[in-house]
Amino acid sequence: MKPAIFKIFCKIFLCTGILSFTSSISAQVFIETYPAGKGKNPPVLVYGRSTLPNEIPYDKVKGSAFWNSDWQLASLYGNSAKEKWFCKSKLNLVTGEVYFLNKNGEEKVADKGLVKMIVYFKNNDTSTMDAVFAYTGNYPDLQVKQKSDTYLQILNSGKHELLKLYKRSVASADSLFGTLKRYYFATEINYFIHSNQKTEAIKKLNKETVLHYIPNSSSANDWINQNKIDLRKEKDVIEFLNYYNANNL
Repeated sequence: MKPAIFKIFCKIFLCTGILSFTSSISAQVFIETYPAGKGKNPPVLVYGRSTLPNEIPYDKVKGSAFWNSDWQLASLYGNSAKEKWFCKSKLNLVTGEVYFLNKNGEEKVADKGLVKMIVYFKNNDTSTMDAVFAYTGNYPDLQVKQKSDTYLQILNSGKHELLKLYKRSVASADSLFGTLKRYYFATEINYFIHSNQKTEAIKKLNKETVLHYIPNSSSANDWINQNKIDLRKEKDVIEFLNYYNANNL
């Protein structure tokens, strides 16, 4: 299922037990936090790195595991038209988990892969979208290549999309005098172009790499030059793709 961002007509549903709570901890995940509802400062579990302890208190890690640390109004979408939920939500970029508040205000975590798309609203205003995220399973070729079970931010709508993948993990560094370890959330960002049913990784945003995956993109060269579009910048790539999609180039 390929998501269409700006053609969403939402029916509003309260989150209920339909989104089931994930209570188990899986050692297969490289880094994960304890499930929501386990206290304000849950430990961060770290697997497969001998340089880090197996358990680090969350409040000892600088930064946040979430895309937005605040609870944000969102529409969550499943596989079918009936699977729609309207609630406060947070996206954990370390684990790829969708946290939400049910109708009783209890913190829950959706089962992996249940939520196929998330639409966050700015300032809890349902008329203004803040961001859209799609499950990597919506792009099978990308999921196979990345071996990633998480969410991508869709940065524009249309036939040709720019996708953004946040890879957040726990990193460490020595303190000034080497007496203590400092822990922090580090983020790696990767971009992808989804075009003609294919999802291609972009090593670096620039004119050569972006236009390489857009058919007949040379026809937009005059517009790019006239509008001083710098395809090394995310906002300019979005502007170019919006122009390209709107004009069916």
